[in-house]
Amino acid sequence: MKYIKYSLIAALCFFMTQCTEEDGKTYPQQPAPNWSAVAEDFVSDVPVWQVADNAPASAPGWKADFSSNEQAPSWSDPDKSVYPMSMTAVVRLTPILETLATDGDMMAAFIGGECRGVAKKVMNDGVRLFFIHVKAPSSENGNVEFRYYSAASKRVYVSVAADVKYEVDKIYGTAENPEYPDFEQSGPYPIATKAWVKVDKAQLPFAIGNGDELQAFVGDECRGIKHVENEADMLYWYDILGRTEGEKVTFRYYSAEKKQVYVSEQAYVIGKRGSVIGSEDQPQTLTFVPQGSMTAYLTLDDVTAGYADKSGDKLAAFVGNVCAGIGEIVGEKDGKSVYKMVINSVSSQSAAVDIRYYSHRNSYVFTAPACITFADGKVEASLENPLTLPLVVNGKHPLKMTACIALPQNIARQATAEDMMAAFVGTECRGTAKAEQTENGEYVFRMEINGSMGTEETVTLKYYSTRNAYLYQAASAFTFANGESYGTSGEPRIPAFVIVE
Repeated sequence: MKYIKYSLIAALCFFMTQCTEEDGKTYPQQPAPNWSAVAEDFVSDVPVWQVADNAPASAPGWKADFSSNEQAPSWSDPDKSVYPMSMTAVVRLTPILETLATDGDMMAAFIGGECRGVAKKVMNDGVRLFFIHVKAPSSENGNVEFRYYSAASKRVYVSVAADVKYEVDKIYGTAENPEYPDFEQSGPYPIATKAWVKVDKAQLPFAIGNGDELQAFVGDECRGIKHVENEADMLYWYDILGRTEGEKVTFRYYSAEKKQVYVSEQAYVIGKRGSVIGSEDQPQTLTFVPQGSMTAYLTLDDVTAGYADKSGDKLAAFVGNVCAGIGEIVGEKDGKSVYKMVINSVSSQSAAVDIRYYSHRNSYVFTAPACITFADGKVEASLENPLTLPLVVNGKHPLKMTACIALPQNIARQATAEDMMAAFVGTECRGTAKAEQTENGEYVFRMEINGSMGTEETVTLKYYSTRNAYLYQAASAFTFANGESYGTSGEPRIPAFVIVE
């Protein structure tokens, strides 16, 4: 009997861990929920949209970007008593890296990851040379690796140790014939090619003048280092900086007379490293068309217009991720503002235009994706009949209200700091809160609840008690009200809760 009694007690204890009794009824315990409000793309600050300048007032100063943020290394020569033997290396930078060279540059030789010599810099007939005594023991036969620090780009380049074997008293390069370590493969543009180009002056729609610029681009990234072969004939050759094979290269011309940018009608593909497009005798001929623009008249749909704020709203056009136009209010149609927008793009290309609308009252950006197709000189809609933007509002919850909730007495006595509460619209979580203890020792839950535009939504509260592992739901729901508060810190709401079975 004694054993039977202990068995019953053990079984009862096990049962109590699964179910707890309240008001004479048992309820299932539940694991702590992992509530999180649905992810939204709210913006806390007003977006700073700025149109990409296709008509700069002065020369753009196009330049390839080699910049990094590496610290200058602290290389030092090894002790001669440890490494009594040496070989000599005289090296120089490739023409591409020489365009970045400054007096603050450094170079060193390494064997097995250990610095074995720091270079001395010498100018020889206008050429920057690096003299290095590579030190080692007499038994050394490892590969020599060269490292170069560019002060201008704040980047360390490494010439992979594969071809230069250490030998005592070896001479690797001379002042007359220096060696060129292959640093570029470790940089941002490992695939350098060349292009010979010539501008067709007869087809330029402007007069050539001082301040004009011609540069190579991949997308919107400058990728060319220009060398002038014949300015009068407008014959140039470029080092084209490639990241990967197959990148598409175009050229842009800035006219100082027109203060406008033109783009080449020709495009080229970056091939294998060291490949050449054209030649000095047969360069690729470039012709240009102006970067174009179109005009669009736009208005908001009925839902978003109901929250419009003329002084704080913003409207912008994007081609890809490039801002191509900003809207300005020029009139009204059926009580809604009409925006006029000049959209800039490339006249020879067709592009899909996205419109983004920043609602100041909601601190939210809505998008109408690919709602306009760009065409140079095109006029989309009119002031009298503007295009109603098909802004995506479904699934968006830009509206906000606050809530401050306290627990009723029947469950407040079991509250702990680990308790949680959440607000739901249907099955979607729109806000969460952790328990906060007030000065009088009671717990409240403060939360921000997100709501949708153009629809009435019912909000249901759920509460999880950590102490008894019960999930509760408010006995009654409330209607979402933008900008309002359901309870305050001074007078929190105390809804009745029932246990979810």
